[in-house]
Amino acid sequence: MEQCFIHELAELAGRDHLEFLLELMGERRWVMPGNVNVINTGRAIDVIERAAKEAGWGKKLPAGRGQGLAFYFCHAAHIAEVAEVTVHDGQRFSVDRVTVAVDVGPIISRSGALNQVQGSVVDGLSTMAAQQITMEGGVIEQDNFHQYPVMRIGATPEIDVHFIESDNPSTGLGEPALPPLAPAVANAIYAATGTRIRTMPLSKAGFTLV
Repeated sequence: MEQCFIHELAELAGRDHLEFLLELMGERRWVMPGNVNVINTGRAIDVIERAAKEAGWGKKLPAGRGQGLAFYFCHAAHIAEVAEVTVHDGQRFSVDRVTVAVDVGPIISRSGALNQVQGSVVDGLSTMAAQQITMEGGVIEQDNFHQYPVMRIGATPEIDVHFIESDNPSTGLGEPALPPLAPAVANAIYAATGTRIRTMPLSKAGFTLV
């Protein structure tokens, strides 16, 4: 949840989260040239700016709605996501739209890549909403889906995916779009309500995905 921490720092500094995050990236550089497992800040900046642009970052939203931004680098993939959330009565919330910008080099199978990103977003929503594994006496307490709730189809947001096909070698896309989803949603909930979430799943903080 370091992306939520960065959002907190931006708030304390009185800065726009997007501008603050881009400034933290510094100059465009490959921190360790030739090593695909090390971040390239130029590629990071590109996906952050693209996701923000496509999502209409900073647009006027009605009360109870908010946008949240997050960036993630893993498996040689640079990914940024903007979540748009509506918080209904109490702590019931829906994720209306997730905008994703991805740089994993050239896309070989576009339909496959699109499905990977969409699936990661859906999986990330399901995981962050209510799923947790607990143990009692060395035994896992959850033994079926009635205790490990999976997100329903109706809660699926619009997922808008944008690929930046850089000239870097193609890399994997199985997992990277999942981690930034939770902080993007948590930051959006803060923007909508002023409530800061520092624990997952969101059900532990009293929030319910609808």
